[in-house]
Amino acid sequence: MPEETSQSRPARLEQALACFHEARGLTDPEESPGVYGIILHDIADTYRDAHDLKEAVEHFRQAVSYKQQADNPSDLATTMTALANTLVAMGERTEARDVLEQLSAEVPKIGDTERRAAVLHNMALTYEELGRMGVERAYADAVSACRAVLDLVDGASDPGWYASVLKDMGDVYDAQDMLPQAHAAYEEAVRYTRRMESTSASLITVLIALGRTSRRLGKQEGETTVSGGGGAAVNGARLDASRSQPREASSETPSDAPPPPQGPPPEAEAEASGEES
Repeated sequence: MPEETSQSRPARLEQALACFHEARGLTDPEESPGVYGIILHDIADTYRDAHDLKEAVEHFRQAVSYKQQADNPSDLATTMTALANTLVAMGERTEARDVLEQLSAEVPKIGDTERRAAVLHNMALTYEELGRMGVERAYADAVSACRAVLDLVDGASDPGWYASVLKDMGDVYDAQDMLPQAHAAYEEAVRYTRRMESTSASLITVLIALGRTSRRLGKQEGETTVSGGGGAAVNGARLDASRSQPREASSETPSDAPPPPQGPPPEAEAEASGEES
């Protein structure tokens, strides 16, 4: 097949493709469409690992079509999420948005609450990326997906995941310069992060996000104003201009960003990221 020899790939990936193609040849797509779709998903994942996104998307599309014939909405959601994310990586914004809208109709069919929340969380992150690419209303859809996750996750028993979703929601608001909303989300994220047994790295992340938003919000609300005499009035206090620090532009660049907070349970995130069992 041309798809197997179209470009040079590492030996292990070629071996993986050979295994999956042989397995596909031994599977009847009419009798076992779900299994056939799983194999196609594995082939797509292998092409994606080889950075052949065009072939990956094509096989993800095929996998979706076969999984739609099987009665497993959770498994279908796994492939649809992977397809949407790969389309985003290719810059195919319109089709990615269409896939997410189709996925929205499948989410209510997923029986397991934790799995449903994981799919919605991944959808929120993909919508956020589409928002950064300028897709209209993608940010609003990201917020809606985050709120849907919060409705499913118990913040008392799983404060880490709850805080992670709040942090993501704050990031979406922050990307739109909706500072009051971002500030409120980050404050809640801090509150839930403090409830975690191990909080240091996660707490640092959300505290930095909250602190930066507080600073920006303060400037926006006029708490920091430049006055005469070469100094600045900050909340009523005087600062000498000679001691003021330069604007901290570089401190907020992505390269200096702290690690992300603790997210959903590993098993739920693994399923939602496109891994097949």
